[in-house]
Amino acid sequence: MKNIIVIGGGFGGVYATKRLLHYFKHDEVCITLINKTNYFLFVPMLHEVATGSLSGYNITEPLREILYGTHFRFVKGEAQSIDLKNKTVSINSHKLHYDYLVLATGSHSNFYSIPGAEKFTLPLKSLEHAKHIKNHIIESIEYAFQSDDEKEKIKYATLAVIGAGATGIEFSIEAKELLDQLLKSNADNTTASRVILIHSHSEILSQFPQLRIDAVKALKKHNIELVLNNKVTKVEQHKLTMKDGRVIDAATIIWTAGIEANSIPTTPKAADKNGKFIVNEFLQLPLYPEVFAVGDCASYTQQGKDHPMPALAQVAAEAGKHVAKNIYFLCHQKELEPFMYELRGILLSLGRRKGAGIIKGIKIKGFPAWFIMRTIYLFKIIGTVNKLKTAYEWTLNLFSKRDTSQH
Repeated sequence: MKNIIVIGGGFGGVYATKRLLHYFKHDEVCITLINKTNYFLFVPMLHEVATGSLSGYNITEPLREILYGTHFRFVKGEAQSIDLKNKTVSINSHKLHYDYLVLATGSHSNFYSIPGAEKFTLPLKSLEHAKHIKNHIIESIEYAFQSDDEKEKIKYATLAVIGAGATGIEFSIEAKELLDQLLKSNADNTTASRVILIHSHSEILSQFPQLRIDAVKALKKHNIELVLNNKVTKVEQHKLTMKDGRVIDAATIIWTAGIEANSIPTTPKAADKNGKFIVNEFLQLPLYPEVFAVGDCASYTQQGKDHPMPALAQVAAEAGKHVAKNIYFLCHQKELEPFMYELRGILLSLGRRKGAGIIKGIKIKGFPAWFIMRTIYLFKIIGTVNKLKTAYEWTLNLFSKRDTSQH
């Protein structure tokens, strides 16, 4: 019996596993998925959980319920190492043998060795992060209400976001709406919220310049301070220092400035200096054709392109499906197919019932963009029950405020 192991339960790993289960429905194979949590997390909606517009349970789906079969097994844990020559994965003090391996380990925040950044900023990469951010924001505003010191009030009503990519922009706008709602809930409050979005480059959304104007307009409309071409050099508790010497006091500091691959030690070493696995056009490790890598942990530059594939959920999902097909072809001595992918579009949430995007070259904005984005995300949610729950909650949100209770 052939053993196929998939490491990572994000978009790349889950879509690879789903397609493998489809291709090998009647074959003698064992498909194993390894993940450190027992659920799949719909990461594109994580900022909505962090800002009280969506419940966390709507964007998580138990892996055993969305992936099943007599030839499938799930192992909860974290792979410690991989022996590429002997084809084994070490996990939970055991070694699992594989005939084919899919690496879909994802990524974590890259703090670029900035002093204090990892200790004093809040990343947004997991469900726990999102819940912690929401509770922290609420706690900070409650502290502002109780303080008699005006400077303290302002500091605790100030939120800084480091990194103006898509996540940083979406979160900043949603966070400003949450802060304003919290501050208005106290009739005696006179303190205004302040959100500062910091970016080290001269322009935001370098990958998607077509959406830049709409994003800047939305930020200005929400009175979000956009600091460009300036780097954070040091982070302390409730304070950050900029390259130009400016000091910003903020009780909440969010980190969305970059990612780096979740690397697994391999023998022999196969990852590059950034912890990514460089793959060929079939998404294989060139020296180990039975090993594939997808998503944030893979580095692949498509022929004719200037840059590697972007770290987007839609790319990881399609790469996962493609790898499953190529593994099926390998098992049946068929010629492999190169991975060719063009972005179908990009959509950006710009606050309550507002958005912007480009789909197949067509620019959309405002409520239509927001509605299309919601519709696409709804279809991308894997479980039927979660689709219904999310649709129900989104409908309620059209007429209700954000959830400002701590959990």
